[in-house]
Amino acid sequence: MDRVTVLHRTPVVNLPLIEVDGLRTRADLSDRLGPLGPFDAAAPGRHANGRRVSGWVSRAHADTLRDELGAGIVRFSVDPRRALAGRAQDRQDDPAGAWERLRPLAAWLAEAGDVTALPDDLEVHQEQPVRAKLLRILAPDPEPGAYGPFDRIVAEVADTDRVAAKLVMHLALAAADGDGADPAFLAACALAWRDTEDARDLGRRVARADAEGVLEAVLVEQEDAAPEAVGRLRDVLDEVRAAAGEDGDLGERLMDRSEASLTRIVRGGDLRG
Repeated sequence: MDRVTVLHRTPVVNLPLIEVDGLRTRADLSDRLGPLGPFDAAAPGRHANGRRVSGWVSRAHADTLRDELGAGIVRFSVDPRRALAGRAQDRQDDPAGAWERLRPLAAWLAEAGDVTALPDDLEVHQEQPVRAKLLRILAPDPEPGAYGPFDRIVAEVADTDRVAAKLVMHLALAAADGDGADPAFLAACALAWRDTEDARDLGRRVARADAEGVLEAVLVEQEDAAPEAVGRLRDVLDEVRAAAGEDGDLGERLMDRSEASLTRIVRGGDLRG
């Protein structure tokens, strides 16, 4: 039986850690998430104590949960013979008793005939974490205006030039300066991950690019449409340029600044969802 693609929602601040560590179960994150809720507390057998990673088969339903769970979206697949599934409404009405009515996803598929015919609010639970190489992070979909002054740069750069987008991502990460609530961080995530998969050689092309030249071109192009964002990014670029000096590697200095900012953000991550 073919595997089934599901979607998981989480706060955007969790995405960098998920990219490295994968999706961990609720039990794995117990030290960060606190006491179990009634649904996980009632889980039997191999799902006991919050040992689950959950998702939804319907993107439309997952989108209704953005305000509750976050604007980060992760896609992975499950074995329908092992994963359990049930209606979200059933869990909401009776969290503790819902486990008794969960069925293998394969049973839901046999009844529906096709993935597209499954109930829109069908939730899927598996007891195993998802390794990083087996998932894909999609473009975040925050509420309108969440990118603040960086909105125009995300709209103009993210999908049109992936090399430039990745370099501006590092500049925006550095501008966030360790603050996961800064619109610059959210913009960096939008520049990093898109719904369309990047080419396999993108990392190599970014490493070989003239970072200073590419970034200057973007900032010049966007300075009239996004003056506040360009001002913040240019300040960081000037600082990095000064730190690199005449003989230094600006690209390497930029990576160091963005990595330091990201490390601080990840350490203070939300991890709900």
